[in-house]
Amino acid sequence: MTGSEVQILPRAPLKDRNMTITPHLLSGAAGAVAITQSLPVAFLIGFFLHFIIDAIPHIDPGTFFWPGDKVKKQTESWPLWIYIFAASEFIIVWSLIILLFKNNPNFGIIMMGGLGGIAVDVIDNNPFRSIRQFPVFKQIHWLHDKMHYDLSPDKWYLGLILQLIIIGISLWVLLK
Repeated sequence: MTGSEVQILPRAPLKDRNMTITPHLLSGAAGAVAITQSLPVAFLIGFFLHFIIDAIPHIDPGTFFWPGDKVKKQTESWPLWIYIFAASEFIIVWSLIILLFKNNPNFGIIMMGGLGGIAVDVIDNNPFRSIRQFPVFKQIHWLHDKMHYDLSPDKWYLGLILQLIIIGISLWVLLK
């Protein structure tokens, strides 16, 4: 393989790879605003867009930890800063959505689409992983795992660019 080719790595365990919250929330909200005026449908649009967005190669904190070491990926916990990053991003992005769109007539659709956009990660990547053995949760986990791709750490910049494109398009749809 030459240095100019993009290498897509085999799927890693889901606990080690999650696109950041922002692209999922914004794409779910934008997709919902573009398609529906129904709150339940807005949630479902965000929910199913999550899988499509996850199929796009991207970066996340897991891109840089334990590359190629499957044993560590399955046995070691995340460093504390990753949990702090995820919680901070969650608070910041929801605060910005509320500040930017609270007076928008589609505010409810934006919120429900955004909530649907992050719901898959909330359901599948929570501390109670044992729920994956139950119907519906098992199928969500299976689909989430099948749709999820990462870039190799040396191609992190491509994943960042793709995420910024998703964020940009989503904001354009929401602000027009």
